[in-house]
Amino acid sequence: MKKIYQRIDDPKHGDCYKCVIASILDLEYEDVPHFVDMGEDWLLEAQKFFREHGYDYSGKELHNPNVMYLENPTNNVWENKFAYEECTFKSIKPEYGINGLFMAGVYSPKYTNPNEHPINHLHSVLCDIDFNIVFDPQPEYEKVKNYPYSRLIGYNGIRSIDIIRKIE
Repeated sequence: MKKIYQRIDDPKHGDCYKCVIASILDLEYEDVPHFVDMGEDWLLEAQKFFREHGYDYSGKELHNPNVMYLENPTNNVWENKFAYEECTFKSIKPEYGINGLFMAGVYSPKYTNPNEHPINHLHSVLCDIDFNIVFDPQPEYEKVKNYPYSRLIGYNGIRSIDIIRKIE
């Protein structure tokens, strides 16, 4: 892994996602597009980019099973129905990442605001299969001990993990 740090610190158009992609693929900052600025086509462009580098990035995620109630507190109020296990962290596999690393989303330590919906300020990091955050592209977060809501949702505050598979 090549550690590529953020150059754009902005709550809506920062480049953490770009830096995490560059880091996990061992690329230079300049070699990765700034997908955040691509509007509605960002996911298609990211998928194409990963394909060009030998990986399938379907856009599918594994979800922290505890996040459902943080982001949608009225979920399951009228019924006792839970998320499917195959979509949660319980089904994580080494082949869903690259060289033991996984692209993950956390709530931003700097921009998360308790007066706003938690999903409004997501931040990209790299973690290992045990949900340890091994690289945060924001140098300012190097000394973060607990990501927002980590005590509430567990998994070191990780909200989701992107599934990336090597193309055979």
